[in-house]
Amino acid sequence: MSKSSDIRPSDKYIPLYFVAFFLVVFVLDGIFVYLAINTHTGTVTDKAYEKGLSYDAVLEASEAQKASGVTLDVSFKNPVMSLRLLDGQGQPRDGASVQALMIRPVPKGHDYKVTLTPAGEGVYSADIRAPLPGAWTAKIEATWDNQTYRTTYRLVTE
Repeated sequence: MSKSSDIRPSDKYIPLYFVAFFLVVFVLDGIFVYLAINTHTGTVTDKAYEKGLSYDAVLEASEAQKASGVTLDVSFKNPVMSLRLLDGQGQPRDGASVQALMIRPVPKGHDYKVTLTPAGEGVYSADIRAPLPGAWTAKIEATWDNQTYRTTYRLVTE
């Protein structure tokens, strides 16, 4: 038998199969790169390096708040968010300035601030009229007696 008779007619397409395989891989990789670049949600922490450097100060402030005994109890009954501010002796405190930064992880651009108004007996409340339904994080700051107390509360709006 001669060597030329051992080759099947379909064997001449084997190099073409290799080329086709790599073309498919390149096309798929191109699609993945396009999607990765153009579908970015914008969920990135601003000034992450600076926040990382000041993390010890955040921990110290948290420990000082715990040591003061001041408590911030948050509740949410759609659409009203309420905060009860109690001093170190467990007494309700009026006269504080209370604000909540409402944050929704995605999509970017819908975060907003809400001022909670005093309702008496250390209770502050506000209607939460979120621009989009879903999960929100409320970063609440109560400033009272030249001190700022913070808490975070997660809620779901309709």
